[in-house]
Amino acid sequence: MRLRKVLCALVLALFSLQTLQFSVRADEGMWTFNNIPRAEIKKRYGFDVTDEWLKKVQLASVRFNNGGSGSFVSPNGLVLTNYHIVEDIVNEVSTPQKDLAKEGFVARSQAEEIKAPSLELNVLMSIEDVTTRVNGAVKAGASDACAWAARRGEIAAIEG
Repeated sequence: MRLRKVLCALVLALFSLQTLQFSVRADEGMWTFNNIPRAEIKKRYGFDVTDEWLKKVQLASVRFNNGGSGSFVSPNGLVLTNYHIVEDIVNEVSTPQKDLAKEGFVARSQAEEIKAPSLELNVLMSIEDVTTRVNGAVKAGASDACAWAARRGEIAAIEG
């Protein structure tokens, strides 16, 4: 009987929590690699963010072509990420005889690794502020449509 009361109280507490509005403040934020608040990090955590450390972190960070992220954890390209990021890829490389999502898989060597043809990883190699260049492509007095086209053209030239 006591266990039943505890379970009922727990269920009621969970329903109550779901109906409450919570407000959370994330004051640390997210920054690009070229805009890290080094002084604040040093003050709060006693850690010196050096250019060398930032470059190492930047080059270790990867973006999957499905929008997920991860990090290199070996010099041979081993990447650590969450399962939901690679779930589609696991299903794609599974076969009717071997369901990798259910059975799992461990490659004991690079030769045993399974190829994932649709997988692409992107690494941010450098950052450059191109705002002035993109805005500079717009001629004075240009219409909104012409200004947009000029900016798009300059962005395409930068990306090309």
